[in-house]
Formats: sequence, structure tokens, C-alpha cells
Amino acid sequence: MALWDNYDDVDFQVVANAAGQYSVWPSTRPCPPGWSDTGFAGPRQACLDEIDEIGRRGQGRPGAAARPPAPAAGTGRRPAPEEGRSALHGPHRAVPDVSVTELIRARELPAGLVAAVCGEQRLTRGELFGTAAGWARVLTEEGCGPEVPVGLLLPRGLDAITAILAVLEAGGGYVPLSCDDPPERTEAVLRDCGARTVVTTDELAATLRPQAGRVLTLSELRARAERSTARPRPAAGDDLAYVFYTSGTTGRPKGVEGTHRQLVNYALWCGRAFEHRPGEVTFLSASLFFLGSLTTIFTPLLEGRPIVVAPDGVTTDDLLELTRRSTGGLLKVTPTHLRMMTARGVPQDGLARQLMVGSEPLTFTREIRSWLGGDRSRVMVNHYGLTETHGCFCHWLTGDEETGGRIPVGTPIDNVEAYLVDRDGELVGIGEVGELLVGGPSLGRGYRHRPALTAERWIPHPWGADGARLLRTGDLGRLGADGVVTVLGRADRQVKIRGHRVEPAAVEEALRGLPGVGEALVLPRSADGTTALDAFVLRDAGAGAGPDPVALRAALEAAFPPQWIPARMAVLDEFPVNANGKVDIAALPVPRPPVPASAAGGPAERWSRLDRIVAEAFCDVLEVDDIGLADGFYDLGGDSLTSVRVAALVGRALGRDVPAPSADAATVRGYARRIGPAGAGAPAAPPKRGS
Repeated sequence: MALWDNYDDVDFQVVANAAGQYSVWPSTRPCPPGWSDTGFAGPRQACLDEIDEIGRRGQGRPGAAARPPAPAAGTGRRPAPEEGRSALHGPHRAVPDVSVTELIRARELPAGLVAAVCGEQRLTRGELFGTAAGWARVLTEEGCGPEVPVGLLLPRGLDAITAILAVLEAGGGYVPLSCDDPPERTEAVLRDCGARTVVTTDELAATLRPQAGRVLTLSELRARAERSTARPRPAAGDDLAYVFYTSGTTGRPKGVEGTHRQLVNYALWCGRAFEHRPGEVTFLSASLFFLGSLTTIFTPLLEGRPIVVAPDGVTTDDLLELTRRSTGGLLKVTPTHLRMMTARGVPQDGLARQLMVGSEPLTFTREIRSWLGGDRSRVMVNHYGLTETHGCFCHWLTGDEETGGRIPVGTPIDNVEAYLVDRDGELVGIGEVGELLVGGPSLGRGYRHRPALTAERWIPHPWGADGARLLRTGDLGRLGADGVVTVLGRADRQVKIRGHRVEPAAVEEALRGLPGVGEALVLPRSADGTTALDAFVLRDAGAGAGPDPVALRAALEAAFPPQWIPARMAVLDEFPVNANGKVDIAALPVPRPPVPASAAGGPAERWSRLDRIVAEAFCDVLEVDDIGLADGFYDLGGDSLTSVRVAALVGRALGRDVPAPSADAATVRGYARRIGPAGAGAPAAPPKRGS
């Protein structure tokens, strides 16, 4: 159970720290060190509404107050959690209080080293940083400086990398925009983040509306760079470095503020964790508005490794070919991308010597074992992080993991703290399930201009320094006796079906262990006031024939209560993916109930008029195309609620009330016989939906 789950009857209080950051805390518990009660208490939502009201009154930074209350006297840090509880700390290392670009320039690597390549274009370090410095002067003239956001509407390429560095060199924070988004969303993001300047290409400039503010094209930047004499104001470690927006296309955009301290801490860790051999490159294939791009931009620049950029629009085959043409030291992909690449055959060349896989749960497959076994120098890591935290956990695979098993997220990276807590905020024991909380320099500052949402996710740190915060990840996890964490799924994925709490992640885990299943995704579906589960499974490429949905359903019925059984299933070769490399939920096909082969009811058997009425009602309610006389309503995914709809449809057709299908009369023929005599009728083919 997640933190504060079912705390509806507990009063909360609005609390603040010396930095003017607000959050909520149960009134029944003492305030963590460095946090003070502001005097407002009530239900949790009322406290969040009060924090929103404080934000509307105009206090500076999101979630911050101009004159915060004096913090309570603190002790600096509470005692460390007791042994045997789920608390972890990554290695402690100093984090310089500088901007990431200052850190990179301080390496003083040769200007002639290749910095980035995209197709036939290439830039040396001298050319890249020289051009970025000129563009930074122009941006400074346009008002860029510390805490100033600048929108970047640019395709992935060398100009985009240069523009990112230019904004950071000018002291500002960059806001990457998708070139494929409709103008309405681009405008909404710019309005939400407050960017008054947008850097874009001459072609894309025409797509921006007047509300976009100052549009600065690349050609104008180049023309003005040489004669500009402005002096940029450098950013500090806690200053804004970027604002990344979630990928949804509906509703109000939600932007996460990241700092230079985050980038510096992560780049330093990543440089130590992934060593490159001479001649190896780092591939940049992630969308620039996806947090995964940070790994393959700033770390190679810091370490002096060339970046090979995959242009926008590359397919899986294009990426495979690109990695074959260069000696790859590091490639970052999602599990979905990895499955799509290995489905074309396990590459014995290409990809990269080191693979960082993240953003979705990773399941160990025969293809992964084969790839790792092909060369002892190959490395694959499971990487965990959210947009709110950047990368914060990492787990190195050995190649001996169990096929079909979920890979742990591992242990915290440098300076990251992690805690697993129960609904009361108490640390759970080793092996117990709790919500994962994360702290340290990997944390973003909060959601831009969303003080209540920030307060809900960024909470006071009970075991940290005065005024410190932890992030509620919303993920459930477990710390094993081996000291590594396994994330089990989203806490908010728990759904209620027919009054019972159901965990879709547990059903996914069970499906992954069944023969013929390579991967599984289970999602809730609500319609007409009822909720049921849909399952989408990928064929295991190495298991021959694909899985039989009827057999999968039978296996699940042996392990779970009826409410946990997916009513509909789809067997796929690949999951559709969005620009971030994650499964595109909206593009998934419509699944169908698993239909068993009928024991009776073939075309030659006589169908009565009542049989046909019942069958058509079953087809309509269950959304199936074909059905047999011996097919059962509940076997096909029906339940007590949808059975009422069947009774209503059949009763309407007959002009009288009829009972709902019962467990002992749930087949087409059995139900028809229960509700009335099967009148004589001419032989007919089994009905189809819509007939």
C-alpha cells in the first residue's frame, strides 16, 4: 500500500521550509527537521488548495513563498534508519556548485577533438563551443539569463546540441519542444513555462503563432553572433537548467524543472560508470524533449567522447544500421526499442558495447542472454529514473538472470537516497513492499507553476538534513536481501473491479511467466460504469507458435480471483511506440475476449430464433464477432454487471423481463433454454455481430 493511502479521515497541515518550499504533512505526526507548521490544517485536498492559493498570490518560485515562516529548530539530520529497514544511500561524492557547461569547459580537452556527428556533418569541440558562445551572447541580448526559460523548436541534430549549450552558457534554462506537436500544444507549453523567446529553424518559424513571443531563427543567430558583445551571466548549481514537459497531448501541460546540480551529479556519475574504449562513440537517439537525451549529450561532452546523432524520424532498422557503421560505446534505449531491435535477430555487430535500458520495466529474455553471451565485454544495465528525478538507480545484468523475470532497478547512483515506506510513512522491512521515495541532487525542483502538485509529490524528508525533501515516485518496490531494489509497478495502477482491489502489475508478472509470452501489458478499461482488464501480450520470438489466449486465461484463472482475469486479450508481434520510445497506449489495437473452440454448435446444428437472440446479445455486450452454442458468457469475459445488460437486450427483443445468465446456464444454448422454450427454427449459420 502506498504512502497515505486511505488517509481520508486524517487531517494534514501545510508546512514550509526556509527556502519557501511548501508541502503537506499529517497533523498527527511531528514535522520533519527544518519544516514548520504554517497554521493551516484540514483535509489533504484542502491543504493542497491552500498551497495553490499561496502560489496565486504571487510568491516567487513554484511552490515557494516570498516570506516563508521561520523554520522550527532542527538538529541538522535525524539518526540514520535502523538496520533491517528499507533505506539505501548511493556513494557520497562532492558535487561542484557550477553549471554543467562550466564543468565541461573546465576539462580543457583539445579543441580539435570531434564533439558531434550527424550524417555528413561534424563539429569539433572548438567549433561547437565557439558557436555556442556566440549564440549565447545573442540570447543574452534577448533577455536570457539565470532562471529565464528559452523554447527550442529544433529537430535532433548538431544545431540543436549547439542551441542547448548556448542557452545554458547564457545562464538560462532550455525548454525542448516537439517538432511534431500541433501548434496548440506548442503554444500551451510556451505559455505555461513563460518562455518569451523561441529558437527554431527558418522553416518551423512559419508554424509558430504570434503568441509564441520572440522567434529567433538559426539564420538570425548566426548573423548576429560575430558582432554581439553581450556578456552572459553564468548560472549556479541550483539554477534552472531545463524544463521538460510530459508527453501527453491533452489537458494542461506539466513541466518539470531541472537544475544544473542534477546534470553535474549525473554526468560525473555516468562518466565513471561507463568507460569508453578508444574510437568508441555515444549514440544520441532519444527525443530531445525526453529526459533520456541528457545522458547522451552531457556525459560524452564532459568525457570528450564523440556523439553520433540519429536524425529525427529514424526507424528501428535505420538505428541498427547507424550503430553498425560506428563503434558504439554507449546506446540508451527503452525496453520497447530493445525488443523491436532484437526481434529482427540478435545483432552480433551493431547496437553498442554498452546498452543502458530504461523508462519502462525490463524483462530478461533469451535474446538479451544471447547478446550478452556473444562478447564478454558487452554491458547491459537497467536504469531507473522519472522525469522528476532524472537517473537515480542502476543495475548491471550478469546474463544469468531467469528468462521472463523482471530485472531489478538496482542500487542508487552517487549521492542519491532511497526509502521504501508504508502508508504511514514508516520504513518497511527487507523484502516487504512499499512506495519508493527518492532524495538527493537527482531531484528536480518541482512542477513549473504548479505549487499544489509540487507539494503533493515533493514531501518533507523525515531522515534528512533540515528542510530537505523527498520525491514520492508513485512506484511500489521491494528491497531484497541482496541489497537491490525491484520496482513492482505503479502504486496508482491499483483499480477496483466489482468492489475488489486489483493489481494489474501482478497480472502482467504472471503472464510473463507463461509459455509463449515475451512481454505483457495489462490495462484497466472502463465503460458503462464498469471496469475490467485488457491484456496485451507479445509473442516470444524464440518459442515457436504464439500463445493461445484461451490457455493464458485458464492459467490466470488457476492463480487469481475472477476479478483479476483480463476480459479481453490481444496477441501482438510488437507494441506501438511513441516519440519517447514508450508504449503508445492510444495506438494499441482493440483486444477481444478469448474465445474457446465450441464443443458444439457448428454450422450444421440447428439454431432456434431464441438461440440467435441470445447469441447476438452476447456478441454485443462482449464485443465479439463470432460465437457458438456452447460458448459461455462468463468464459468470454462477462461478469455480473454486464450480465444485466444481456438480460436487458434479450428482454427487449422478447418483449418481457428475463433473468440474467447464471453460472449454471451461461452458454448460448443453456441460457436460451433457461429463459424459454427453444422454438422451432430453420437451420442457420451461427450469428455474427452486427447481423
